[in-house]
Amino acid sequence: MAQKNVREYQRVQCIELRKSGMSYRTIGKNLGISRASVQRALERFEEIGGFQDRHRSGRPKKLNEQKLCILKHLTQDDDNQSSIHELTIKLNELLEKPICRRTVLNYLQRYSFEYNIKLKKPSLKKQHREARLQWCLDHSNWTINDWKQVLFSYESTFYFIKSKSEMNIWQKKDEHWNESCMEVESTNGKDCVGFWGIITWKGTGCCKIYNGNINNDAYCDILDNYLLPTLQLYSLEDNFIFQYDNARFSRSKQIQTKLQELHAKVLKWPTKSSDLNPIEQLSAMIYDRLRSRRIYSIKELIDGLSTEWSSITPELCEKLVISMPQRIEKCIAVHGNCIDY
Repeated sequence: MAQKNVREYQRVQCIELRKSGMSYRTIGKNLGISRASVQRALERFEEIGGFQDRHRSGRPKKLNEQKLCILKHLTQDDDNQSSIHELTIKLNELLEKPICRRTVLNYLQRYSFEYNIKLKKPSLKKQHREARLQWCLDHSNWTINDWKQVLFSYESTFYFIKSKSEMNIWQKKDEHWNESCMEVESTNGKDCVGFWGIITWKGTGCCKIYNGNINNDAYCDILDNYLLPTLQLYSLEDNFIFQYDNARFSRSKQIQTKLQELHAKVLKWPTKSSDLNPIEQLSAMIYDRLRSRRIYSIKELIDGLSTEWSSITPELCEKLVISMPQRIEKCIAVHGNCIDY
């Protein structure tokens, strides 16, 4: 049986054998290819003076440059929120030959578009940006060893029903932290629990999961029963700096007295600066992991939070804490605006 695909070295042989006076049929028989293949090899040599395959144009593209521009423009309609199904319908209305959803998605992925949840950002006013910038300038000379003395605390609310305020948008991979790809945070919602946690550069500390709001008495209880055991766990009672947010109750005389009893040096923290706090990244990771679970009750949410918190490694905590100089550097570079953390 004659070989279907003819290689370049066989075409060279065809030329040399033909020069010796051998017939097409005999050449094909000796090389194991068809007579027609021999003839095509000779004709190609006479035409282009070589043995390579001709350039193949391939399957024509579904979208030319003009139509690609239309597609990119459609991703920006309705604040970039159109789903892939909606984009396909809108695009096909402008095309002579319709294309499928998969083709549209392939083109978007080829040009680095992603359909992600719109990130939340704090509503920063001028005074917030100025305070953040000044704080960063004041701490720009802190070393890694300075930051290793800090215990970073975090307080937030977790929901077991997806927030209705979440919004998916089309964005390129390098646009994740652009102002236009973020929205101001909202605190509305039900079916939730409160969470308080703390980390050191050596690992996670104690955490508290609770219902309702925290007041002065509840926060004093946290300091006694969750902060103090963390200090004892990592032998930090004699030399530590405590970081916490600027909730109104936390600045009360009762809380300040309790911190003095614990001999805590307090790290003053600028308002609306969650992106500067490394423990906030852990919260985002836990939130993403909880989203992948099927959580339909408060108990399942509490169990999930406890499991995810206990799975955080000391190596990750150290990596987050020693990122503080880089966070400060980035915040200074953008004059106190949000940074990509």
